Amino acid sequence: MRIVGALLLISAVSFPVLADSYYRWVDEHGVVHFSDSPPEASIELNIELKAIPLNTHPDIAAPMTPEAPPVPPQPPAPLASDILLLSPLNEDTIRNSEGNITLSLSTDLPLGEQQSVRAVVDGKPLKSQKDLSIQLNNVDRGEHSIKVQLLQGGKVIASSDSATVFVHRTIHRKAPPKATPKPL
Repeated sequence: MRIVGALLLISAVSFPVLADSYYRWVDEHGVVHFSDSPPEASIELNIELKAIPLNTHPDIAAPMTPEAPPVPPQPPAPLASDILLLSPLNEDTIRNSEGNITLSLSTDLPLGEQQSVRAVVDGKPLKSQKDLSIQLNNVDRGEHSIKVQLLQGGKVIASSDSATVFVHRTIHRKAPPKATPKPL
């Protein structure tokens, strides 16, 4: 129902626009009127409607973009050249029943692709890694010497000062046997 009403409204509005003849007259008050139906005293006008151009702006060619100059290769980023053992500090006592120690490291610059770090515990180098935090597990109780090394391509390029740490672990001892009296 709405569609039929809309079609009737559109056709009623557009019908006068499609008329071929237009009329003009001036009433007794001097007002000029235009219409598509002829009144008693009117002049017929032939009006030619010109097509309205849809594209009113001139065609503009896209500006030519100059070729981008070649990008010079970036110099390699500076690599880390120094390493520090931040924790544990020298002569720290570590109380951990499992014997776990976390080493926190710092370098002067971020590690490069070919760089890694490793811990050296009591003179024995451990596996190298890219992380600046190293977890040592099941370290025996007692005194230990720890230092860290900065490696590039597997070769040592820097080493931290050695730190002495003391590991205290809980000892689980068996209860002494109960004393039994000797028979008489």
